[in-house]
Amino acid sequence: MSVWRLAAVMASLVMMPGCVAIGPSYEAPEVETDAGWAGMEEGVFNAASPESIQTWWTQLNDPVLDGLVERAFESNLDLASAVARVRQAAALRRVSAGERFPDLDGTGSYSRERQGANGFPSLPDPEEFDSFALGLEFGWELDVWGRVSRLVEAADADLAATVEDLHDVRLILAAEVAAEYVALRAAQSRVGVAERNIEIQRRSLDLTQTRFDAGASPQLDVSQAETNLANTEAELPTLRADVRLQLLRLAVLLGENPTALLDELSSGGRVPEPPTKIAVGIPADALRRRPDVRSSERTLAAEVARIGVELGDLYPRFVLGGSFQFNATDADMLFEGDSVGWGLGPSFSWNLFDGGRQRGEVRAQEAAADIALLNYQSSVLRAIEEVEGAMYSHARELERLAALSRASASARRSAELSRELYLEGRSDFQNVLDSERELFSAEDNLIVSRAEVVITYITLQRSLGGGWSSVATRGADGEGADEPTD
Repeated sequence: MSVWRLAAVMASLVMMPGCVAIGPSYEAPEVETDAGWAGMEEGVFNAASPESIQTWWTQLNDPVLDGLVERAFESNLDLASAVARVRQAAALRRVSAGERFPDLDGTGSYSRERQGANGFPSLPDPEEFDSFALGLEFGWELDVWGRVSRLVEAADADLAATVEDLHDVRLILAAEVAAEYVALRAAQSRVGVAERNIEIQRRSLDLTQTRFDAGASPQLDVSQAETNLANTEAELPTLRADVRLQLLRLAVLLGENPTALLDELSSGGRVPEPPTKIAVGIPADALRRRPDVRSSERTLAAEVARIGVELGDLYPRFVLGGSFQFNATDADMLFEGDSVGWGLGPSFSWNLFDGGRQRGEVRAQEAAADIALLNYQSSVLRAIEEVEGAMYSHARELERLAALSRASASARRSAELSRELYLEGRSDFQNVLDSERELFSAEDNLIVSRAEVVITYITLQRSLGGGWSSVATRGADGEGADEPTD
């Protein structure tokens, strides 16, 4: 075959890559959703698109919380790990994309040789000689069946899924920081409630002791007052331990030393209040926004593309290879024209029998794609379930908070009246004890409910897909990520 015919054959092979993309072409599954949420509650939620969902915690109007969330975004170790995984996925994507291009290797060697006389009888007196070689070798797999294209397609989808996982970590982190902060403020407020009630009960003990000393009350009243006071004081160590544990946990979420916040946040503060009107949008918006759903969809796309990769191994692989070398026995003659040697030409390999192993790989990959589809469908259902559940829980906790507010106010009036009646001699001390216990319980439950209202608000924002921004994570993969459409 002449050089020109060989060149024509190679040119035709080079033109072939990309003509075929073996395996199924991915199409994103369609998801049918309701027009609105079933848990819409009049006066609490509305179907408007959330305007500040990427920074929903600012709606709690607590500058300290805002600063903690930003610090967590900067230093949290789980978030840093997720960023590193994105860089890893981006590097692996480059590895896959590199298969589209030829491998070019530089070669070189030197040896001192001597041929044995018995091996070469025509050379009665074998001599030693030098051998120098310097050149280039290349090989290029021609993507005739689109196997490499499918490989790159899968790597692209894997990278996108990893970016969405990063967004999900950011979303979860914002919610965890806010929830731990609310729990901290609730624990501090509960300590304050216990201390106030201890002061009330200590005054009652002083009152019964004074009346006993004057002969106006029995010793039983003093003993009951001491018991009531001691039981309330016994609550304080547990509540203070809760405060310390929340401070430690919050510092770790910020990626700081566990004791870093002890001085900064130990002074206490109020439990934040969520907005009275909450925009939740429509189900389709939440599904487009949630990183876990987006990650599941990209994982599905990667698994479908890998079917083509496995199918490609059933077909022959065509490789265009060649070499260009200088060979000489004298270094001074290495680059002369007579030292030039070269080779160029196509080759192929085709596994004709492997006992069904490769077809088994194809079927296994098809099953993997089916699993990914089911996982995606499951993520959609879970997303809707979480939003509906969070909306319902928030609305019911608001009702509970209103009832506990009434109960707390009534308990406070009852405690005051029972004390007055006891001083007037129109009631025994048992009513005072009961009213003080009820007051402590009512005020404590009120704080817990206030915190739970905020927690359900946080859970709702997390389930709606709020708390991440592609702008904040852009560049982690070297290319940026698409923002969700709100």
